[in-house]
Amino acid sequence: MMLKTLLPRIEQRYALTGSIFGAFLPTICFAADQLLRDSAQASLFGFSAPTATALALMPVFFGVGFYQIGRSKALLIAELSQRRQTEQRLTHDAYHDRLTGLANRFCLERDIQAIVERSEEADRPALLLLDLDRFKFVNDSLGHDAGDALLAAIAGRLRRALCATTGVYRLGGDEFVVTIAGRPSAGKIEDVCRTICDLFAEPFELKRHRVASGCSIGVTFMDAGDTSMSELLKRADLALYEAKAMPGSGFRFFDAALAADVQARSAIENDLARAIRAEEFFLEYQPIVGVESRTVRAFEALLRWRHPEKGRIMPDVFIPAAEKTGLILPLGNWVVREACREAAAWPAPAGVAINVVGDQFKDRAFVGYVKQCLMETGLAPGRLTIEVTESVFSVDETVIRESLSELRSHGVRVALDDFGIGFSSINNLRAFPIDQLKIDRSFAQAMMESKRDADLVDIILKLGRTFQVTTTVEGIESEGQLDFIRQRGASEAQGYLISGPVAASDVMRFLSQSDDRLSA
Repeated sequence: MMLKTLLPRIEQRYALTGSIFGAFLPTICFAADQLLRDSAQASLFGFSAPTATALALMPVFFGVGFYQIGRSKALLIAELSQRRQTEQRLTHDAYHDRLTGLANRFCLERDIQAIVERSEEADRPALLLLDLDRFKFVNDSLGHDAGDALLAAIAGRLRRALCATTGVYRLGGDEFVVTIAGRPSAGKIEDVCRTICDLFAEPFELKRHRVASGCSIGVTFMDAGDTSMSELLKRADLALYEAKAMPGSGFRFFDAALAADVQARSAIENDLARAIRAEEFFLEYQPIVGVESRTVRAFEALLRWRHPEKGRIMPDVFIPAAEKTGLILPLGNWVVREACREAAAWPAPAGVAINVVGDQFKDRAFVGYVKQCLMETGLAPGRLTIEVTESVFSVDETVIRESLSELRSHGVRVALDDFGIGFSSINNLRAFPIDQLKIDRSFAQAMMESKRDADLVDIILKLGRTFQVTTTVEGIESEGQLDFIRQRGASEAQGYLISGPVAASDVMRFLSQSDDRLSA
């Protein structure tokens, strides 16, 4: 150890060894000569000048020779060490995320496979899939550098907050994974989830920005039948999808009820395309009447699915599946054409209102398709109302404004549906071309029981008068509710007090009965 301290390089130690060996070699040879030769023989070593010089230079010759050997060995060791470091660096890079330094997807797959192979029957490890809130907004508004800095900051908080028994990985994008080995209880996992959610309570201080974010977590356990990472991630992703539907940061466990729900939704998704081809969809119409006159002004078209095995399926079941699969476009186009065709047979001025979602406006041919349906069916544009919710304004503000303006300039009316829930932004009334404001049905009962809700309805009705738009209150089921909104100046009412949805074949009879009641 002391020699390595004095002579740190290998070639230096080899040169010293060679010099020592060179110094002792002449002595050894001279002693051997004296012991082994006969007294009559002459000595092999004559002390001539050349001999003395050679003996004196022996340590130098051997020192230089051993130095070269040591140098070659040092170069070989350095090369092997560099190769080993390169291999370690490549292995590390292959299994770690460069941005955050966390283990990556490949490392997760390797570790899960190792857990599968060595786990005991009693073990039931858990996997937590994290997805960040508002990450796309950060990227789009502050730039990708800010997004990368946010990811690195979140990775740092996860590393510091979680104990050594947990593994932390970055899958890619804004998704992270936390694994808990052994057999953690549901209570322990809930504690870990709350710890992770608490990490997002404080904003992240980046170089030039202060960013607030949140997260949603999907949790699943590794079962005995699991053999790959994809099976775990699929279940965790389904739980994550449910967690994201909750407000703020939260988590959701994958369980049997969720599995059954997912299976039912999957069956609906797989059946939608067939149902469109088989023409299993139909429309019902719920009347909208004037508050003062009770005359029918329009009917809202309500989509229904007559399934050959499951019976009637309501839109809240299959519309999300249609949006997810992209089938909302052909289905929505069918609704527009069918509603225009059937409404064209009604006596004027009764019109029809059609619900349209944001994905339909993403199709730039949609407005042209509506115009074409009006022309081909002969329905006057003023008798058609396109109903949208405020969620469509998050699709693309420019596209939505241009599309609604073009429809309105063609004579089609535009209604803002379910107003009072969600954002309910006054700016939307100012910025977008709106003809009608529909107050969400949840206010109809609440306004009779709560002064606060009654005041909110009154404020919304006053907003309608200020912006000179028609106001319609949904969910009217009693005369008291109708009187309440009449006194506050509502224009129209819709609900079961007037009528529930009626079949297309019963619309004409309903209109005639309505006329008979008025004449009586």
